[in-house]
Order: sequence, then C-alpha cells, then structure tokens
Amino acid sequence: MKSIQLWDVTRPTGGHIAVANLNEVANTETEALLEDLLMASPELLMEDLTLIGRQVPTEGGPLDLLGVDGSGRLVVFELKRGLLTREAVAQVLDYASDLAQRGAEGVAQLIESHSGHRGIDPIEDFADWYSGEFPTADEFLADEPRMVLVGLGVDDRARRIVNYLADAGMDIQLLTFHAFESGERLFLARQVETVAPTKRRRHAGLSKEDYRAILHRLAEAQGVGSLLTEVADYVEAHLPCYAWPGKTAYSFSLQGRTSDGASTLHAYVTLYVNRKAKGHLSLAFRPRSMEVAGEALSEFVEEVPEARTQKNPRRPVQLEIDSASWARNKERLGLILSAIKEGWRAGMDADDNGSVP
Repeated sequence: MKSIQLWDVTRPTGGHIAVANLNEVANTETEALLEDLLMASPELLMEDLTLIGRQVPTEGGPLDLLGVDGSGRLVVFELKRGLLTREAVAQVLDYASDLAQRGAEGVAQLIESHSGHRGIDPIEDFADWYSGEFPTADEFLADEPRMVLVGLGVDDRARRIVNYLADAGMDIQLLTFHAFESGERLFLARQVETVAPTKRRRHAGLSKEDYRAILHRLAEAQGVGSLLTEVADYVEAHLPCYAWPGKTAYSFSLQGRTSDGASTLHAYVTLYVNRKAKGHLSLAFRPRSMEVAGEALSEFVEEVPEARTQKNPRRPVQLEIDSASWARNKERLGLILSAIKEGWRAGMDADDNGSVP
C-alpha cells in the first residue's frame, strides 16, 4: 500500500521557507467522517456528481451510493471503511451488473421507489428528472454504469484486478482518501489509484422518439393529447429552446455556459401531463427561469389564479392548464416566456463580454 505524506510549506515575505509536517489522522477517525463528508460534499467523489440513491437494494445486497455524473451516466460507489480488497471489487461488479440487467426502465423504477431517504432528495419520475438535467443526452441511460471503489487504502491484488478491468474497457476506478491535521484544521487528500478505461461500453436504451411516443400515449389517456401538442408548440415558438420528451413531460432547455466557457444546455421550463387529474397539464418554471425573470414571474403568480409558488425547489412556480384556462392565460404566458428569453439573452451577452448582468 502506498504511503501519503503532506507538508505545510509557508513562505513569509523576506523570510526563510518553513516546512511543517502534517499529522495523518488514524483510519478509525477517518472512517467515522468519510461517509458523512461524501454525502455532504459529493464533489469529493467526482466533479458534477448528483447522488440519487443510498443503500439501494440490489440482488447482491444494498448498494452504498448511486449517482449520476455530469454526462448523465450512472455511477455505482462501493465504500469501504478501511482497505479495499478484491472482495470489494467483486461487490461493485455485482451491483453494476444488477443495474445493467434491469435496463433503463427498471433502474428508473428502482430509483423512484428508494429516493427520498437517508439524505437523498426524492425523485418521483426519474425519466423526467433525467431529461431536465441532461437535455442533450441522445438516449436515456444508454451507457453501462461506471464503478468507483472508495476506501482508506487499497491492496495490490485489488489494484491489479481493477487496472486489468479498466484496460479491458470497463469504467472502474479506485479512490482512496487520507486525512491529516494541523492544530484544529483538518485536511483531506484524495488519490486516484487506477488507469483510465480504454474503451466505452454501451447498452441499449430508449431513444428520444421512444419517450415521445410514451409521453403522447399518456397524454391521450389523460385526455390532453392535442392540448399537450399545442402548449409544447407554443413554448417552442416563444423560446429558442431544445425540447426533450420524458415519460410524463417535455423539458425545454436553453443554451448556457459551463464554468470553463464551454456550451451546454440548461432546463428552464417543463410541461407535465397531470397523472392525478384528467384533462390537465402542469407547466413548471425551473429555478433558472426565476433567476432571469423573477419579478415578471412573481407578478404572473399574483395575477393568474392557476399559477402558484411551490416549496419544491426544482419547480418554484407552476401553472395548471386545462382547455379553458389555456384560452384565458395563453397571452400572459407568452409575455412570461418572452421575459425569460430576454433575461437569458442578457445573461449570455454578459458572459460573452466577460461581465456580470
């Protein structure tokens, strides 16, 4: 097992460089901290990671942590409060193979039935959540799950096996953490122990057109087939957006920028088929809509009885739509969509000019 040592190097102005050794925290103390730290700060595991499950049941036992990475791919985490061994490798393979065998629909059902517990936010409709978070994904959960083993060290056999699997094309990784202290300050070091996979493996998933067909079958069953088409077309006519269908909703996204300046898409509006009330749709304004058109949306809620604010942070404002209310509120909705477009364009222009709107 590799040994990690850290030193605190200070360079005072006009003085000599000073080096102080940081003391490694005992594994028993680090074990108690690790899982709570990872739950509170999933970026310690992976950049742009969203945790969607904890202790998720599989045929091989409870899966420690389940997440989705920045590209929309499932990530299976096996946490060990100690040294990672080949037994841990077997476990993470068991969990990932269970999810792959279930397919996209089976995984979605598993997540929906076990989210909302142990510090994980509830997800009622995973396909809808996914389409809103990853609007550029060509297929829903098309790639096989990534696998990450997390521990306080790794033995040579486990490292050899994982590197062999990665070289053969499996996306599997070893992460080890080490804690150090200096006075009252605690430092955490992360070490990536494995090579990058040389291939990308995919399994069959539902396509965009598959989900569009599922969505419109639901809309017809709920008596809102033509209304869904009309409202969706209206939103697309007022926003320069990308529309993605989920099992129960259309998600409308606008172009954005990542932290490094690359182009991406962000969801602003989602149009749901109301499964609890026939003849009704729900148009949810996402948090980014509030950011760019907050005042206009607040006035909209005050003026339109069918619009309301919600405690759900993913849908802070929602408009209920049936045939009658659509005729009454269509023009006002157009003004809100125009306000969103103007605010979005101002933000994009500010980004292009390197300033804050």
